[in-house]
Amino acid sequence: MAGVTPSQIYQALITAGASTTQAIGIMANGIAESGLNPEAVGDQGTSFGIWQQHGGQYSSLVTGNPPADMKAQVRVVAQNGGFAAAGGSTGAQAAGNFSANYERCTTCQPGQSSYEQRVSNAATVAGWVSSGKWPTSAGAATAAAAGGAGSTSNSADPTCAWGFSGSLVVTSVNICVVKKTTIRHAAGILAMLSGGSVVLVGAIILAASAFNRSGAQKAVTQAVGVIPGGQVIKQVARRAPARVAPRPKSRAAGSPQPAT
Repeated sequence: MAGVTPSQIYQALITAGASTTQAIGIMANGIAESGLNPEAVGDQGTSFGIWQQHGGQYSSLVTGNPPADMKAQVRVVAQNGGFAAAGGSTGAQAAGNFSANYERCTTCQPGQSSYEQRVSNAATVAGWVSSGKWPTSAGAATAAAAGGAGSTSNSADPTCAWGFSGSLVVTSVNICVVKKTTIRHAAGILAMLSGGSVVLVGAIILAASAFNRSGAQKAVTQAVGVIPGGQVIKQVARRAPARVAPRPKSRAAGSPQPAT
């Protein structure tokens, strides 16, 4: 049996008497409740449909026929005062009011996590309405509201440096592209290579100073001229003071001559 699309749910709400603002707010809650899946069953088999109507009396809202079940669930929301509960001048306000006054979950009140998420979802639904670009399935609707499959937000994995996560109706995805440990290892290797270069340059400087007074100076100067930092080494070598061989002391007049 074919499923339903977010656009079809929106049209069903409008047809049932909801205003555009109310429909946006109600759908924003449906994304949080079920991913807009009319066949969703939650709370250990006690909540049913797009808006997770709670109680065994609502079990008949999920029959395996998504189009028919979606329309029945919209009617129940309207009959139970859901349209009136989604009051407000904007979709965000409607989403918050529907959360607090109709859904009434443990974190559905202003300032709490579920409330804020539903208010945020309203912007996603409003974008669909204004652009006419609707997701093609309920799963795509949930992924889009959570950032989408192409999102560059971080993965839920705390060890991940870059990745993405989201949900597809009842299936969660959490993919890491680059681990933080990989970045740390790469940085460590670069640091070691950089430190090795400094040690090499220092050793060459010492060698150049030691041979400053010998014929090897010219060879060292030519050698360091072709490596990175060679010009600096050459300047240091030129400035190093040359050692002068001690001159023999002159003998005073009348000093005894060495024995022959």
